Amino acid sequence: MRSWLHVAWPVALAACAGAAGWSKPGVPPAQVARDYAECRHAAELALRRDSNIDTDILATRGQDWARLGALQSKREDYADSNSARSGDIVERCMIGKGYTAGGN
Repeated sequence: MRSWLHVAWPVALAACAGAAGWSKPGVPPAQVARDYAECRHAAELALRRDSNIDTDILATRGQDWARLGALQSKREDYADSNSARSGDIVERCMIGKGYTAGGN
């Protein structure tokens, strides 16, 4: 479980960046927040399988990588990759809903 948290935590932090970074004329902040939450949820679902695979790999290869001194690097690689993919998914989703980045 600990390995899973190392992979999922950066994704959760990226999701916290917030709906405040998005705007759409005439849309109240509450609706922006709902749309943003939908996009975050879509990203979470899309990355769930990959996160599970990463967790399995870390569980299987973790001791080998720890002996080589590469375990933390591998965790960071997985976390960075998932965080970037999550951000891309959320961005595409929000643009698809007609929002622009850059705040209110």
